[in-house]
Amino acid sequence: MPFLDIQQLKKRFGSVQTLHGIDLQIEEGEFIVFVGPSGCGKSTLLRTIAGLESVTEGRIYLGGRDVTHSPPSARAMAMVFQSYALYPHMTVEQNLSFGMRMRGEIRSTIETKLARAIQILQLEPYLHRKPGELSGGQCQRVAIGRAIVQEPAVFLFDEPLSNLDAELRLRMRVEISALHKKLGRTMVYVTHDQVEAMTLADRIVVLRDGWVEQVGSPMQLYTNPDNAFVAGFIGSPAMNFLPATVDSVDASGQATVLLDGRARWACALRDGHGATSGQAITVGVRPEHWELQDAGQSPSDTAVPVPLHLVERLGAVSQAYGRIGVTEVCISVHPERGLAVGDTVWVTPRAQRLFAFGAQGQCISQRHA
Repeated sequence: MPFLDIQQLKKRFGSVQTLHGIDLQIEEGEFIVFVGPSGCGKSTLLRTIAGLESVTEGRIYLGGRDVTHSPPSARAMAMVFQSYALYPHMTVEQNLSFGMRMRGEIRSTIETKLARAIQILQLEPYLHRKPGELSGGQCQRVAIGRAIVQEPAVFLFDEPLSNLDAELRLRMRVEISALHKKLGRTMVYVTHDQVEAMTLADRIVVLRDGWVEQVGSPMQLYTNPDNAFVAGFIGSPAMNFLPATVDSVDASGQATVLLDGRARWACALRDGHGATSGQAITVGVRPEHWELQDAGQSPSDTAVPVPLHLVERLGAVSQAYGRIGVTEVCISVHPERGLAVGDTVWVTPRAQRLFAFGAQGQCISQRHA
């Protein structure tokens, strides 16, 4: 039995339906990340799990107990919000202990829980400071500490790092990952940042328009997306998508696709792919999966030219941007390659790294190892 079991969950605000029959099973101790574009329903789903939004239809079970209509205080869950929601007139210690004091917990219990949270989050130097005297990262640690002292069965995070700068986001990602390993508790985390999702999650739930598009480990979603939406959302920079035509398909499902009227690329198709000769499809190549032909080499029948109009040198990698036909593409290369604006490079997809998508966006290429 899953620890957190969400069954056919629907949510409507008046005539607008934001969640469309979500089914999701989460095991005890898992780190699950909800990811998707703004408005996809990820925060609404989190808030229904927390009990902050009512459920229109469906059920939520925690440890086998039906909590669908239980108040938030009866769900053994603690939530960390995007805004720190700290009391500005209270010290860190007072903020951490406030909930326990309001519940009438005895002093010795409060002190024990406080000591544990302070030790885990290294808050000792800041106990007598007020929120206005803390950095953003320190405030977020206090907010997480306030959740820890509740000793919940499930931690819920609603975009907790959105207000932090890039360096603090990285440090807090490391701290939250270490916290999960230390506590071993179930964590459900909402973000629009797929880098956060990839680095933190045991499994990622990709949402779009209130529907679950795919659930899987970060590398499962990266290597074997179910559709073009997931393929384009997971991975940074995003996958390149190009219009193509199926030139031929043999009995074993090996296809040749024709691109830009000249290049022929090989692609292994899934069983039941339904692709036929002459069919229009979309092919996908991740920026890091291009092969560049050496300068001075005669172009092969699999290579296409890409005139470059922008090169971003990022240190460990360079991102080169150009066009294949009218389609903008990104190519990740080693900086020693020395590409420059105005160069034309000839590229072909790396073997076994070409994705193919049908008319409805479904992935029809063979699953990758």
